[in-house]
Amino acid sequence: MLISFHRSLMLKSLRFVLPASFCLALLFLNRAWILNDQTLFQQSSKSSTVRVTSPAATIPKKLWYKLGPNGLNSELQGYVNTCLSKNPEFHHEFLTDLSGDAFVKEHFASRPDIVETFLALRIPIVKADILRYLILYEKGGTWNDLDITCEDVPIREWIPAQYKESTGLLVGLEFDVDIWVRQFASWTIMAKPKSPHILMVVDDCLEAVREKTREHNVGVDGLQVSMIGDIVDFSGPRRLTRGVLKSLSLILNQKVDNDNISAVSEPRLIGDVLVMPDYSFANSMNEQFGDSGKGQRLVTHHYAGSWKNDHGGQELSNSVSLVPSSP
Repeated sequence: MLISFHRSLMLKSLRFVLPASFCLALLFLNRAWILNDQTLFQQSSKSSTVRVTSPAATIPKKLWYKLGPNGLNSELQGYVNTCLSKNPEFHHEFLTDLSGDAFVKEHFASRPDIVETFLALRIPIVKADILRYLILYEKGGTWNDLDITCEDVPIREWIPAQYKESTGLLVGLEFDVDIWVRQFASWTIMAKPKSPHILMVVDDCLEAVREKTREHNVGVDGLQVSMIGDIVDFSGPRRLTRGVLKSLSLILNQKVDNDNISAVSEPRLIGDVLVMPDYSFANSMNEQFGDSGKGQRLVTHHYAGSWKNDHGGQELSNSVSLVPSSP
């Protein structure tokens, strides 16, 4: 490294004029500098930790939700209440189609490609996927889908003490069994503001939209569910997973892939991304596919699947829910 070269040159110049004991002290200091440089990007084994410097910001105590045009029915309200009641110190906000559009226009005016693409999209689930990434990038906090219930562990305790200062993004595996390629659940995500990994996911979603508009020779507002293929791959969990691993690979200057997120039996820190075992966010899926790993559940996903129709979700609407948000 260039910095190591200058340190070495400094030592050679000083050895003729400084006492031997002082030079010896500098040699030890130089070795410590080099070891620190090497450790920053050290390749981890599956069970070890790779650390990068995280932004100074903490993960905000904020819960984010997106409402459909019909607001919350009693079942969904019950799910949401489990998270609000068990995390009273967390503020919460419910965005609608209208307020989601306003959020993007206000906070991403410097990125007209984001604003124009987002506002033109007519597939509700794709807009909802991209909106969660944009919210987490800009504001940070915890995103929950409406069909999530929180279990007995408060959100403030999800990150183990030894990882609290290092974690910039927390994701949980949706499943971790050999018959599947591993992927992160997108129904619950926790992030610090301005996570580069989340921005990578956003940019990859925009590129996917551009590819499909070129392929089908339509504008963004002309895209239909039948044109984009698998939504899970297009903007959902698989897109999230690929984007995060791609971003980590670039930042750590080393390949981070499926092997790094397999056989996760306890929280695993890769760079500043904390990967939670599949039982944390997806225990029902975990048990369904015969994964015998047991551990503490953090949330339960109830698979309402309201987006699974010919339109990719409920029709877009400007209706406003009566469910209040906290300050």
